[in-house]
Amino acid sequence: MLKQLSLLALSISLIFTVAGCTTPDATQVELKTTNQQITLAVQAELDKLDLDVKNAAVELSRAGLSGDETGNILNGLAAKYPFIIDACTTDPAGMMVTVAPDAYRNYEGTDISTQDVTVKFMQSKKPMLSQMFPAVEGMNAVVLMWPIETQNAKFAGSISVLFAPETMLAGASRPILRGTDIALDVVQLDGLNLYDSTGIDTGLNLFTDPTFKDYTDLLALGHRMVAEESGSGSYNIVDRQTDVTIAKQAYWGTVSLDSTAWRLMCTKVIQ
Repeated sequence: MLKQLSLLALSISLIFTVAGCTTPDATQVELKTTNQQITLAVQAELDKLDLDVKNAAVELSRAGLSGDETGNILNGLAAKYPFIIDACTTDPAGMMVTVAPDAYRNYEGTDISTQDVTVKFMQSKKPMLSQMFPAVEGMNAVVLMWPIETQNAKFAGSISVLFAPETMLAGASRPILRGTDIALDVVQLDGLNLYDSTGIDTGLNLFTDPTFKDYTDLLALGHRMVAEESGSGSYNIVDRQTDVTIAKQAYWGTVSLDSTAWRLMCTKVIQ
């Protein structure tokens, strides 16, 4: 009789599994695997961009901050990535010299020396990926900057590429998320959501936006997330589309470039 009951329990378990019901452990494995795939894809895209900007900086050390060759280098770089807004050279005084593509050439001659990102870069004169900031071009964006040096290794200015992180992150993650019920949030260490695959929370700050002030378990998980490079947890939240409280399971990982890190969190509704 005991053997028959055991077989019956096993049969019921298999039926639920086939029907699409997954255990918390299975969900965790799915989230971790998906997160690792997306993390690798985003990190590869960042590394590729970083190498291309580095190589452009080497070319510009010979071409200079302005001229036809400089314009060709910047245009080629901007055209290579769909998420790049513009590419430009800046002189040691913090003045934008050459900007590409042509749609942004009117910003040539703009003084950006007092911008926080420029001040920070000028202090170190080392490659830097910024956090999201309000660019003079009129949008919130992220900039990757590399120093340009003369042939005798003196600082001659910089090359920067301004880009929309949400466009980069969508392009890297959508092929992996397609066909799943997993969502992705990419968060700066200050809590700003750079990209929400559902399109709801992009641009909101987890720690300061009043939308999240009553979700104590989500906030606690958020503080863990910015403190730890990877991890997992769960939280309850009201679905703003249905106004129903749902439980979510989460797993996060990290991508980084030039001392700037983003947390990539995959989530799935578990009830």
